[in-house]
Amino acid sequence: MPRRAKGLTAAQVEKGTKPGRYGDGGGLYLLVRSKEAKFWLFRYTRGGHMREMGLGPAMGRSAVKLATARARASELHTLVREGKDPLAERDAAVAKAKADAAKAQAGAITFAQVADMFLDAHEASWRNPRHRQQWRNTLRDNVLPAIGDLPVGSVDTSAVVKIIEPLWREKTETAEGQNP
Repeated sequence: MPRRAKGLTAAQVEKGTKPGRYGDGGGLYLLVRSKEAKFWLFRYTRGGHMREMGLGPAMGRSAVKLATARARASELHTLVREGKDPLAERDAAVAKAKADAAKAQAGAITFAQVADMFLDAHEASWRNPRHRQQWRNTLRDNVLPAIGDLPVGSVDTSAVVKIIEPLWREKTETAEGQNP
């Protein structure tokens, strides 16, 4: 447990003091900007540099209580003692959450939706209206019935083989790429 100085009281946090930074001990500070703006900070040294990490507001509807701020500062102090950087850990967690959300969102997009986006993006470069229609017809007749409703992230080799094998036997020209 980090050393705790004299410390703040809940009444001091509530009533507030003049603008400034007030230490509670263990790297926890109350930053008072005005009577209406108070925030919790965790200060630590990493690589010879002083770093500060916000722990939330000390007043208002979403206020972080003194006991909660102390507990969080204690957890962060433990990370620092283990050689970890709390800000880097937080940033990594945020990046992972964003990546997971993007992956989940990508999993919700179907192959048919991606095929439509592809056609819309590329058909202007195709030679003529017949060529454009061949692309759409080939996808509609051969691909979309098999994998159109699958999330694009779950289309794998076996799904593609299921589409191509019948084409190799029955529509050689389409399978070889002579048609779109």
